[in-house]
Amino acid sequence: MFRGDRINVTEGRAVLHVALRAPRGASIVLDGENVVDQVHAVLDRMTEFANRVRSGAWTGHTGKRIRNVINIGIGGSDLGPVMAYEALKHYSDRALTFGFVSNVDGTDFAEAVLDLDPAETLVIVASKT
Repeated sequence: MFRGDRINVTEGRAVLHVALRAPRGASIVLDGENVVDQVHAVLDRMTEFANRVRSGAWTGHTGKRIRNVINIGIGGSDLGPVMAYEALKHYSDRALTFGFVSNVDGTDFAEAVLDLDPAETLVIVASKT
């Protein structure tokens, strides 16, 4: 697992969630590439994007500042973000509101965005696949 071996025999691929927790500079090589470098490049881009949203530098299509964030995800794509939000919400920017949609039922989404201005709402569709 820590070497990038293809131990997921069902799908014939490596199990790389350990790369998500690996420190910068660590090495897990798959097909000749260090996937840890790739992971940290994405994490850096995610951090930059989140900072831009929080600062107001990144705006919606109409130029309005983002004030609402809705995460759409099923299973771990919902549970992880909800857990992180619940654990860290007391340290978050109170100018932003957060909502979570955890199924494909349109009613759940409609209720989550009911009172939100679309011009001020960022919708994140999360998937681990």
